[in-house]
Amino acid sequence: MFQEPPKLKSIFFTGFLMSLHLALTAYVNSSFLSEYFSEKTVGLLFTFGSIAAIIAFLLIPRALRRLGGYKFLLGAVASSAILLFLLSIEKSAWVIVPAFVLYITFNNIIIFSLDELVEIFSKNSRVGKIRGLYLAIASSAWVVAQIILGKILGNFSFRVVYFISFEIMTFLLIFAFFFLRKIPDPKYDRARILGFVKKFFKNKNLARSYKINFLLQFFYAWMVIYTPIYLSSHLGFTWKEIAMIFTIMLTPFVFMPIPLGKYADKIGERKMLMFGFAIASLATFSIFFIKLHAVWLWALLLFTSRIGAATIEVMSDVYFFKHIDPENDEFIGLYRNTMPVAYVLAPLAAFLIFSLIPNFNYIYIILGGIMLYGVYLASTIRKGDI
Repeated sequence: MFQEPPKLKSIFFTGFLMSLHLALTAYVNSSFLSEYFSEKTVGLLFTFGSIAAIIAFLLIPRALRRLGGYKFLLGAVASSAILLFLLSIEKSAWVIVPAFVLYITFNNIIIFSLDELVEIFSKNSRVGKIRGLYLAIASSAWVVAQIILGKILGNFSFRVVYFISFEIMTFLLIFAFFFLRKIPDPKYDRARILGFVKKFFKNKNLARSYKINFLLQFFYAWMVIYTPIYLSSHLGFTWKEIAMIFTIMLTPFVFMPIPLGKYADKIGERKMLMFGFAIASLATFSIFFIKLHAVWLWALLLFTSRIGAATIEVMSDVYFFKHIDPENDEFIGLYRNTMPVAYVLAPLAAFLIFSLIPNFNYIYIILGGIMLYGVYLASTIRKGDI
């Protein structure tokens, strides 16, 4: 890490701050919204925000050419900070709903923008190392956030979480303003929307990477939206206990990305993707059968599922970024579209499934089956594809 260019280090720190704020809100969003809506319809608000993000991703290439990556990032961060402030003080659902929808949208935009900045400094032979390091630093923020969250929610309301996140994003804005100046912009492609979408999916490697990442984001969507509700409302865990569980759960994202990134650079991604999907699938299946109120058991179970998810995340990113150039900003936007697309389809699917299944926990059987399909998908990668 210490040998990386100073600007790249600043991007890493920006990614840490972004992830810290995101991790504070991610697992409380659904519970916060359930104060205004039923727990089975909360996911639809994620759907609305994700639809807006999908539209935004299609317009991003034009905005990048006009503003450049630096100004584009500053605008997105400032917008996110304002929305967080509104969520921390407003009590009217008429304000909370549009603020939350736009907040989800800008989170996706910022993640894309940071991806673009990291890609500028990534050479093909070092994609795995740089991506692994970036993911490890960002993931460490998620672990730190759960420790903070446990202390906050033991004494304060959800609104305090949003206010602290607002303060973090304000600091991120100031840091980015001073330390991310003069980052060179690549010559962004001037591709028409329909044209670059067709070009993307005609490339078998890019199309496969999209499917792999979509499965992962679908997994995250159901886990992030419904697991906190399941643990708190159905199994009776306190938020202090949930924070402890999630702290342990997220540790694979800290210690796994760097060695996995190096492995990807030297050997390839196929076997590790198959391993990741298999572990995530089996652990998710197991959730259906566990109904005990035991912190250590749930921490172990979710920790195991995230070993699989962390493996998929690193290998999916490395596989994708090895097949594009820095100026392919429209490809990055389309690839990152898997997150909002998953957050559109996953809540809609859950909404329909809840009307058919007898108990809440049946969604984990279905999710385990979806992740099992990923094993087959990863097996279709051939030696010449890497």
